[in-house]
Amino acid sequence: MNKKILIIPSWYPNNQNVLIGSFFKEQALLLNKNGFEVKVLFGNEKHLNLINYLKIVLKNSFKKKDKLNTNYLIQEPDAYAFNIYHYKKWPSKLKLKKNKKKYQKALKTLSKKWKPELIHAQCSANAGIYSANLSATFSIPYVIIEHQKFLIHHLKRYLQKEVMQVIKNAHKVGAVSYHQKRCILMHDIDCNPKIVWNLVDETKFQIKEQNPSLKFTITTITYPHLIKDSETFFKSLKVFNTLSNGNFEAVIIGNDAFNDIEKANSSIFKALAKKYGILDKCIFYPKLSRKEINKQLQQCNVFVSTSIAETYGVAVREAMLCGKPVIATKSGGVEDSIVKETGIIVNIKDYKAIAENLNKIKNKAIIFAPQTIRNHIIKQSGTKAFIKTMMDFYNLKDN
Repeated sequence: MNKKILIIPSWYPNNQNVLIGSFFKEQALLLNKNGFEVKVLFGNEKHLNLINYLKIVLKNSFKKKDKLNTNYLIQEPDAYAFNIYHYKKWPSKLKLKKNKKKYQKALKTLSKKWKPELIHAQCSANAGIYSANLSATFSIPYVIIEHQKFLIHHLKRYLQKEVMQVIKNAHKVGAVSYHQKRCILMHDIDCNPKIVWNLVDETKFQIKEQNPSLKFTITTITYPHLIKDSETFFKSLKVFNTLSNGNFEAVIIGNDAFNDIEKANSSIFKALAKKYGILDKCIFYPKLSRKEINKQLQQCNVFVSTSIAETYGVAVREAMLCGKPVIATKSGGVEDSIVKETGIIVNIKDYKAIAENLNKIKNKAIIFAPQTIRNHIIKQSGTKAFIKTMMDFYNLKDN
């Protein structure tokens, strides 16, 4: 009989943004088809003004039962959502307390027809906090895999303490890279995180023969945040433009529309490209489907990542599945997969080194074997490797 796993994600694909947390869904679906019975539970917070909040309270007072819906989250596996309404001026501590109670009610409702044997929190804040509370309430063990940048100084003091406590008390803790493990342990938390590299599905990204007549193409996937250091990317293109006599194109995929994908645009990246005089060399895609991203990765010559910090680096690995060499900064998580046969590591903000190595790849001074790059990632993070890792991780006897 398959072990019943309830996943509590910190974010998840939904009808407003189908891309956010897509890797959580892909992992859940793969596990659901390979030895586990997986369901997802997610509370959708809504922060309202006083009048709208009171209207909701009045409307809900006539409802007899708390219901879970399957209309908000993208399905397969079964993904249950419930709304959590807050008056927006409430203190965050009060909102968190209410969230915990709502998760308790939601799991109580779900347990009438399906009760989990293990709760899996995707990230400590705040899924780990909810999972620890559910574990104590229903006597179900919980595990956490940390995906976020583990720098908790920006959290309120009470949240910092709670995050550290739920990690310490978890039956198992996972980190998606050795860099991530180091970050967790640097906070003096008594635990021993297991390395659980994220899934990269080799069936969705393949090598494709490139037309040799195409321009030398550089691709990056990013969003406008200092941690991604997009400016270094455009600085490197400016230098490379001189080295290569302008014979290239750069594809920039990304936006800052985390909550509403319909608002996606490339304005910040276009401004940077204009600032460094290479706007005419750039092609911008604010939003692409997974299939469209696959196509762009297949058509490029090299993938560039200029991040200050990466917990894992999904986009980097997906490019490598397409057989593409990677030039990446020493940002942590990506370093677990980049060796001399698969790519090049440079220092953070070293745009000149990026440009020089782009030129070496373009001029074939450095040559990479696409199948070698792809095989390296499949062995480390492909479907079989991920399933085996998760079977070990969910085995609480091996702790």
